[in-house]
Amino acid sequence: MKKIVVSALVAVVLAASVWGAGAPEPEYGTDIIATTSWTAAFAEAAGAGPVRMLAPYEMQHPSEYELKPSDIVAVSKAKVIIFAGYEVMVSRLKEAAAAESAELIQITTTYSPADIEKSLGILAGKIGSQETARANLAEILRLYAELKSRISDGGLAGAPVIVHFFQRPLAQELGFTIAGVFGPAPLEASQIANLAKTGAGIIIDNEHNPIGRPLEEVMPDARYVRLINFPGASGTRTLTDVIRRNSELFEEVMTR
Repeated sequence: MKKIVVSALVAVVLAASVWGAGAPEPEYGTDIIATTSWTAAFAEAAGAGPVRMLAPYEMQHPSEYELKPSDIVAVSKAKVIIFAGYEVMVSRLKEAAAAESAELIQITTTYSPADIEKSLGILAGKIGSQETARANLAEILRLYAELKSRISDGGLAGAPVIVHFFQRPLAQELGFTIAGVFGPAPLEASQIANLAKTGAGIIIDNEHNPIGRPLEEVMPDARYVRLINFPGASGTRTLTDVIRRNSELFEEVMTR
C-alpha cells in the first residue's frame, strides 16, 4: 500500500511542475460544452462546474452523434467547447463555434495516465482549477496502482494479449505484452487466423464497437473481456467510475 500512496504523491508533484505552482484566475465560468460523456468526464475531473454534454450517455457510439438544432443554440451561448477530434460533429461544431466566437479546446481522450495528466492540465489551466484536477489525478493514479498490483498478484503481469485498437493505451499502461491489435474495422478471415497464432491468453475488446467475438471462437483457451471508454455503460459517469468498472471486469477475467 505504501508504494501505491508514494506513486500517487510523486505523480502529483510531477503534475505540479507541468501545470505550474499557482492557479490563475478562471477564464471561464460554467458556460462549457463537451461533445461526449468522455470529454465531459475529463472536464469534470479537471474541476469544471456544470458541463453540458451533447451526445447522450445512452449512445453506444457517441463519436457518431450528429448535432441537432438545439445543440447549435447551446453552442451559441457557450464560452468554451471541449472536443477530442474524432467526433463526427467536429466540422459543424467548428463552424458554429467560429460564428459565435466560442473557444474550442481539443484534448486527448485515452486512459493512459500520461494523456490524462496532459488533458487535465490543459483544462485546469483554462478553468483555474489546478487543485481539484491534481486531487482527481491522484485518485486515478491510485486506482491504476491498485489494479496493476492485483494483475501482478494474479500472475498476469506481462501476459500476452490481443487488444482492440481503442483499448491499446490501457492495456499498455497495465503492463500487458501486446501480441496483436485488431479493429476498429471488422475482422477479416486472414486477421483472425494471424491473431489466433499469437497464442495470447487474453482478448481485450471495446464495449463501444465490439468486434472480437470471432477471436474468442478460434481461441477457446483465451479469456475475453470487453472494456469501457466512454462513461455511460454499466452506470458509469466519471473517469474514476470507468476505471473502477474496468477493474471489476479484469477481476472477473482473473477468476475464470
